[in-house]
Amino acid sequence: MTDRVVAIIDGNSLVHRAYHALPPTMTAPDGTPTNAVFGFTSMLVKMVSDLRPYGVVVAFDCGKPAFRTEVLERYKVQRPPTADELKVQFPLVKKVLEALAVPIVESPGWEGDDVLGTLAEFGKAAGVRVLLVTGDRDALQLVEDGAVEVVSTRKGITDIVVYDEAGVKEKTGVTPAQIPDYLGLKGDTSDNIPGVPGVGEKTAAKLIAEYGSLEEVLAHAEEIKGRLGENLRTNAEEARASKIVATIRRDVPVQLDLGGVCWGTWRAEDVLRVFTALSFTTLVDRVFATAPAVEEAPPSLEEVAVRATAEGPDAVTRLRAYIAGGPEAWLGVALDDGAGETLFPAEARVLAVAVPGETVVVRGEEADAVLGELVSRARIAAWDAKEALQPLCPPGEAVHACPHPLDALDPARLFGCDVAAYLLESNRSSYELPRLVEEYLGRRLAESADAGERAAARASAVAELQPVLAERLEADGSLECFERIEMPLVPVLVRMENIGVGIDASILDDLAADVSGQIEALRSEILELAGVDFNVDSPKQLGEVLFDKMQLPAGKRTKTGWSTDASVLGPLCESFPICARVMEYRELTKLRSTYIDALPRLLGPDGRLHTTFNQTVASTGRLSSSNPNLQNIPVRSDLGRRIRAAFVPPDRDELMVAADYSQIELRILAHLSDDPGLIEAFTSGADFHTATAARVFGVAPASITPEHRRRAKAVNFGIVYGISAHGLSESLQVPRDDAQAMIDRYFDAYPLVREYLDRVVAEAHRDGYAVTMFGRKRRIPELNSANHNLRGFGERTAMNHPMQGTAADVVKLAMAEVDRRLRSEGLASRMVLQVHDELVFEAPPAELERLSAMAAEAMTAVVALKVPLEVHVSSGTDWAAAK
Repeated sequence: MTDRVVAIIDGNSLVHRAYHALPPTMTAPDGTPTNAVFGFTSMLVKMVSDLRPYGVVVAFDCGKPAFRTEVLERYKVQRPPTADELKVQFPLVKKVLEALAVPIVESPGWEGDDVLGTLAEFGKAAGVRVLLVTGDRDALQLVEDGAVEVVSTRKGITDIVVYDEAGVKEKTGVTPAQIPDYLGLKGDTSDNIPGVPGVGEKTAAKLIAEYGSLEEVLAHAEEIKGRLGENLRTNAEEARASKIVATIRRDVPVQLDLGGVCWGTWRAEDVLRVFTALSFTTLVDRVFATAPAVEEAPPSLEEVAVRATAEGPDAVTRLRAYIAGGPEAWLGVALDDGAGETLFPAEARVLAVAVPGETVVVRGEEADAVLGELVSRARIAAWDAKEALQPLCPPGEAVHACPHPLDALDPARLFGCDVAAYLLESNRSSYELPRLVEEYLGRRLAESADAGERAAARASAVAELQPVLAERLEADGSLECFERIEMPLVPVLVRMENIGVGIDASILDDLAADVSGQIEALRSEILELAGVDFNVDSPKQLGEVLFDKMQLPAGKRTKTGWSTDASVLGPLCESFPICARVMEYRELTKLRSTYIDALPRLLGPDGRLHTTFNQTVASTGRLSSSNPNLQNIPVRSDLGRRIRAAFVPPDRDELMVAADYSQIELRILAHLSDDPGLIEAFTSGADFHTATAARVFGVAPASITPEHRRRAKAVNFGIVYGISAHGLSESLQVPRDDAQAMIDRYFDAYPLVREYLDRVVAEAHRDGYAVTMFGRKRRIPELNSANHNLRGFGERTAMNHPMQGTAADVVKLAMAEVDRRLRSEGLASRMVLQVHDELVFEAPPAELERLSAMAAEAMTAVVALKVPLEVHVSSGTDWAAAK
């Protein structure tokens, strides 16, 4: 999780609060009421001024989910219709937000709470800390320390309070995860959620504290005496329905790159125009005072010239004739709809294509036909090339069998502006089109409320960006990496995202029940070891118990209290069982919330999981995945394997197949360093880590113990990442002097490795970047830092990038080649996942031998090294069994 913070505002909640807090006499010059608009804007400015989020997003209600009214007919039926004086202000609030360049997110048939929950999950996946700004206490269930906090107004409209997990427990008496259980018991009169008669806040909190969940309370209702027990038994179904209705969903069909959201990107003239029209001139200076203290493009910048926009049958005919002429100029392509999104029904689609002289706008299903023609003949430039191709491969539609429109695409005719900018500056956090236009063209992207005009502006901007970025890539030496690795990968990722991967939700349901029991058992054991009752999920309370009450050694203070992160608790686990139990508890609760509970909610209509593969996130060049992130499921833990066991082919007669590079980064190190000893260790046929142990410890291979091999393995992989003696000592739990001696013996055994790494660091200091075998650069500004720790980080980054980045390049090349052969050889097997150095397939048993041989052959042949690349291929009925 980074320090980047994005505030997500519950628009309906704050607009209603503002409406009731300020007098209705406030109006615009035309007489329109503006008290809610003014109050909302004041709260927004105050929140940004106090909390200083990097970005701001506002979510709005857009109906009620059917599942809530199906479960509870009376849900919110008591709420009176929105007053006309308030109803007319919502469009004005949105005008203010548009002037401030704040993204608005809503989805038909979903409430704002559910949008907040979904965006909070996006934030966690993107490594962005989220502040949920709302007056609705239901949102407290979304709080997660270090990831999600809730900001609420305490009184009036500008006095705010921030809730972390400890704050939620103090406020309600229960943990965030227990809020739905709590509401299921006490109900919520504002939403007409009944709960159980006679159960108020204190009783609900007491019952949940005693039994842990609503289900357990109801299971023990017979043991509860008096009227309370009778009410629990009589109203059990109402309570269960209340919990379902009160549970915030986190799978709303919306899209937003939270990492690219940035406050302060407005145009000054837009703010002045809207605020003046509303007579909010007193707020203008307050708004401008919150702008980030970074150099922004001046408001006087000219907009990118939008080519003359044409629409209609004649324009489409001209466009098709131009496309039929074959690839000449790069054509700027942009997709949009009325909401500014890109994944939407074909009938709502808007496609804009910037050809020389004009931009043609094509709407509806005809846009797909034109897109198919572009793919087969034209040179396509888009901001996000993968996104531009997705309409050809909607999730759940068969794309693997040949032929498919995507098969006609030559990657040499594809240009992704975001990927180009990423290769030029891989350590940036965002590659949004407006920023690229400002930085590379020195102008601004034209804005419009009309989808066609907006798409036309983006297509025109892309057409101008393409030659500028291409020239920069060539001058930078990054064009080969772009053309050989990144663009050929785009259609591969489109196909993989479309195909998805099979999940057996029943396995996860069984696992959830089992893990919940383990979590509760661990919680009880932790409390018993502590000798005091406290909130195990609160780092603050845990730190006080461990380091104040129990007086454990090696405590580390932070601004908010004792640190209880893994670096502190890990070394204490062997001596203090409570620390080991806490580490186990945290792993289980994280895996339960991140995967066991979340994955079933993310399944598509086809019953498969469609993750998103990201090319522009990891500065190393590796792919990442999001919604959900499948890169972090533990490989070696029992629970991680059980989660992977839920990944199965929908046809249970088929197999999961895993093809995994063996020690690819170390093999690349042997190639790059040209160290004869390291090369021999890989070419001799002996176990590599055993061979290293023999050299490092001066022991004959036959006498190497498992402990020798374990230590040699840690040194091998540590060297790739520039590990220090301190880091190795912590990893192996040995004295620092012993760790340094092991590193010294390693470099004595492989002297050219030391020379190579020293040379790489020196070149990075000279050039400001490190580079892979394929020209992928990683700029390292930390090398110039006066801070010793930051400079050391930069040097370690310079050491590992040639190996880690080259490995990423090789995997991407392999993915493109394997995808090509799957299609050209007519295999029914599907490549469904890529995780680090591993490719995962679903395959019919009859193709297992053929697929295994093809994958191994393709993956080992994509690059020639001085040592052989090895690929291990294995299979099983599920992903875990395949490993």
